[in-house]
Amino acid sequence: MRLFLSAFAAASVLTLAAAVSLAAGSKDQNGGVSGVLIDQACGSKMMAKADPEKAAAGHPKSCATKDACAASGYAVISGKQMLKFDDNGNKLAKEFLAKTDKTKDIRVHVEGTEKGDQIAVTSITAAGDQK
Repeated sequence: MRLFLSAFAAASVLTLAAAVSLAAGSKDQNGGVSGVLIDQACGSKMMAKADPEKAAAGHPKSCATKDACAASGYAVISGKQMLKFDDNGNKLAKEFLAKTDKTKDIRVHVEGTEKGDQIAVTSITAAGDQK
């Protein structure tokens, strides 16, 4: 019985750790994060969904580049977390959106320094393009 309880406890801990890892999003060892690029106005609405990253994937580029949405700033949704960009990140996001051919599901890799729910962005690349 003790062996069963020990095995059950170990399996529960591993399952919880995996769930926390998925909820935190897709972060790498260099401080970068991968996810969906979105404007903050619409991103806030996506966060109320059961799977925010999946919901954000359907968000069109045409909306993110509208004046009102762009004025709200940009963010990346990774898993169940939304990281808001600083001023440099907003500038880089506008440049990235201007040159991408994708019309939705704009997956990016963002490098920068996280502080709470914000990231001081140093670079934005298409997901899979980072070195």
